[in-house]
Amino acid sequence: MVLSIGPYHPATPNLEAMEKHKWRYLHDLLCLNPEVSLEMYLMEMKSVEDIARRFYSETVELCSDDFVEMMFLDGSFIVQFFMKLRESSLDFIFQSKDIEEPLFNTMWILPPIAHDILLLENQLPFFIPQRLFELAMVSGKGSNSDHSLIELACYFLNLLHLFHTHLLPSPQYINFNTSTYSQHSSDHLQTLPNLYLLPVLPSRVRQKSPIRPDPSEHKAKSIPSASELQDAGVKFKKVLKASSFMEIEFDKGIMKIPQLYIYPNANSFFRNLIAFEQCYPNMKTHFTAYVKIMEKFINTPKDVMLLKQQGILQHGLCTDEELALLFNQFGKGINFYYSKTYLSTVYRDVKSYYETDWHKWRASLMRDYFCNPLAFLSLLGAVVLLLLTIAQTFIAILSHFANTSQT
Repeated sequence: MVLSIGPYHPATPNLEAMEKHKWRYLHDLLCLNPEVSLEMYLMEMKSVEDIARRFYSETVELCSDDFVEMMFLDGSFIVQFFMKLRESSLDFIFQSKDIEEPLFNTMWILPPIAHDILLLENQLPFFIPQRLFELAMVSGKGSNSDHSLIELACYFLNLLHLFHTHLLPSPQYINFNTSTYSQHSSDHLQTLPNLYLLPVLPSRVRQKSPIRPDPSEHKAKSIPSASELQDAGVKFKKVLKASSFMEIEFDKGIMKIPQLYIYPNANSFFRNLIAFEQCYPNMKTHFTAYVKIMEKFINTPKDVMLLKQQGILQHGLCTDEELALLFNQFGKGINFYYSKTYLSTVYRDVKSYYETDWHKWRASLMRDYFCNPLAFLSLLGAVVLLLLTIAQTFIAILSHFANTSQT
């Protein structure tokens, strides 16, 4: 949108304004430690060029000088952006104070910068800004930072509420619902460094022998939509207190779902989180599982309206149809086993409940008769008439036997 990081999005006219800020940030980085010259920074970047290129799945066409310049320029921006954001103490947000940094005095620019920094295809290997940060900070006479680059990155992400503790389900919830996942740390921010430091393995290393899917996989894939479940008697209930919006529960016909707000940029955000889980080996697919089950629930605008009426779903898109289409597109190209996800019990129980004829019959009875006063009176009259007919027949039979015994 406004900021290009890495080799995949070369500067275009709409990104020129941010390119000027990049060079300004590079200058600020050089001023942090006078003992480290421009040549020393470039030599350091040159020494890790081959390693950095291997982090990208496609061949990077940039020549050596351009690639090194890209690493230095973009890495400097990331380091300085995190440092300046932390040093500002967020006064420009909480106290509406003007500060020296131009970017932070233009409030509209921060959301698209945050959006672009989190794009999966808009990345640098983390060791690049980390090394630049170390060169700028570590010196006998140079400046010293009170925070590591990891801490500065966490500060940025925590501010945006994108990777805070409510993003993933709590370990207690995961362990309660499935035994296939090991214990996780309760502080999800502690896992943040691993998001950047995971090695990118060659494709031949990632390939494994095919695994035969569980027979329940095909059943789970046909899980009904929200309106279909409602027709079968399932009730949807908003969860008021949950440690994560991903903690969905199903019990005795009641689907409990924490509230979710879909903002206009959610498409890119969701897709990149899914792509991250799909790309890295041995990565848990918690977010993918959540998006997939919501995709099943939200199939048409009618499903969106149902969840909105229950207070579960809110969105900032133009229409409910647009939101339904958004969720329908999330499932394309995703490959994972439903039975291995933290929502496996929810998939199984919902499917079992829906396939029970008694639940559908009871729901139909309640919907067609008990919810409609006229229909209920008609049904009641029919039942009374049937009972009277049975009673009359029974009395006639008794009278017949009584007359027979007397003769």
